[in-house]
Amino acid sequence: MPKLSSAVDSWDPRHETIPIHSWVHPWLPLLGQKLETLYHTIRTRLESVLHAWHPSDMSAFYILSPWKTVFDPTSWEQIMVRYIIPKLLGVIHEFQVNPADQKLDQFYWVRTWAGVIPVHHMLHIMDDLIPQELLSNEHVRYRLNMGLDMMNQAAQGLEVVQPGLRENISYLKAREQRQFEAQTDDMGGGDLSLKEVIEVHAQHNNLLFKPKVGRMQDGHQVYGFGNVSVIIDSLNQKVFAQVDDRWSLVTLEQLVKLEKTSVVRRR
Repeated sequence: MPKLSSAVDSWDPRHETIPIHSWVHPWLPLLGQKLETLYHTIRTRLESVLHAWHPSDMSAFYILSPWKTVFDPTSWEQIMVRYIIPKLLGVIHEFQVNPADQKLDQFYWVRTWAGVIPVHHMLHIMDDLIPQELLSNEHVRYRLNMGLDMMNQAAQGLEVVQPGLRENISYLKAREQRQFEAQTDDMGGGDLSLKEVIEVHAQHNNLLFKPKVGRMQDGHQVYGFGNVSVIIDSLNQKVFAQVDDRWSLVTLEQLVKLEKTSVVRRR
């Protein structure tokens, strides 16, 4: 401890080339809480160089992030709120949407910190990135939250699970579910999105499934399931088919029956 204390007291992050966690953290299993006496000095030195830090400099993330699980949650959040989040908000305010020549540097700088900044603060940063008219759309909010969940999974070293729904399609009847699982298992299985579920179902019924270019309904892309027009509500895990002049909630089995009926009518 005397040697570590002396080294920490003389440590200057502006000139050191070896990150401090590389020679302090190995002692955690042996010294545990005794090392907490050093943390105040370490935080103070780190904070002293963050005033001049710019988010384009990734070194701050590599130096700070290993301390997320070592510092107590309150101290860590204070560092994020005082020194990191204001700088990230600053570059996000400079971010310009230009599809013709889109520059994503600022977005990538912010994304780097997604796994170490508390989620409620990260959501606030994203609020500044997404226009209000999009944030008011529940589908956009759902997708943003879903993306944040995936980033948190990655940051925690967990397997990143793409939102799928084979086991979560609540509107499918039990028989349809078993039939679908047998079909997808033959194709290699895996977690599928609702759109992919319908694509598989169309293939196994020898039907064409594709978007109808330029056609939208209630903010959803209109697809052709054979001769039947459908829209996919991924948020609520539902499929609607155009029946006469209205959109009706359907199961996959009903969708196939509607397609067969439409063929008979055409004849």
